[in-house]
Amino acid sequence: MKKILLILLVFFAFGLQNASAQDAPLKIVTNHPDFTIKIKRCAASGKTVVLDLIFTNEGANDIENVLVMGSSLGTEAYDDEGNIYQEDKIKVKVANRPEYDHGHTGYFNIPTGVPMKVSICIENVPQSAESIARLKLIVDCATWGLNNEKPVRISNIPITRK
Repeated sequence: MKKILLILLVFFAFGLQNASAQDAPLKIVTNHPDFTIKIKRCAASGKTVVLDLIFTNEGANDIENVLVMGSSLGTEAYDDEGNIYQEDKIKVKVANRPEYDHGHTGYFNIPTGVPMKVSICIENVPQSAESIARLKLIVDCATWGLNNEKPVRISNIPITRK
């Protein structure tokens, strides 16, 4: 009886390990220790996915002249089905500015400790896609040494669908 129970526990433990290995964790690499990003939401309506990010400057000084590039300037995304979104498929905007742009957000500042909302709109995402497997986000910030050579990388962003 003890052997059967032990065998069942071993199978159960391996089953849990395999289930968690399939669910890859969200990963964010900003390439600067004072720069943090949180995912506020990633929601889809039809074939349009909107990703809201919260940028925060954890450093001692305000950061000026930050640009986030759209897909026409190097930002790109991949979904979990292997589709790539480039060129005119990704638009960006900052906070409550009125319009998304394929080019860039326009310059904005990130004051110390003040969250800054950045929204990304990805178009023509199939309704069967469940996550953004990888987002290469070009953030241009001379103070932090960020540019197209050192992009922000975010992986495994689940897409919420209603």
